[in-house]
Amino acid sequence: MSNPFDDLEAETAESPNVEDDEETVETAFVDEESVESEDAKDSGSVESTPAESGPAFEYDAVRQRPLYARGETWDAFEKKLRTTITPTLAREDVVDEETREIHDAVLRLATEEPERIAELVLEARREE
Repeated sequence: MSNPFDDLEAETAESPNVEDDEETVETAFVDEESVESEDAKDSGSVESTPAESGPAFEYDAVRQRPLYARGETWDAFEKKLRTTITPTLAREDVVDEETREIHDAVLRLATEEPERIAELVLEARREE
């Protein structure tokens, strides 16, 4: 059996300060967002679109936990992400979606439909 974290070691070696980079990007984005919200206050109350509002929540609010899935499941998810989810967001002018937003939405969907999660687990066990 192979180590499920093998691919993580390669990613870590390529970019050792990923978390630092993300925090820097987030800080820059938050500062820019603060300026924009001050401008909005000055010009009156203007509702922003999802494309203008930035990520739904800050990186600080994230609790990282590993998700373990089969390769074909990840591949199918990533394909749907590229072919359905991202284009749907792009139609709403959201082109800067964050991975944490997608993962959060997936978990919220699972929370809304727990019976379906149980069904899928049972189906997988019956197939084996």
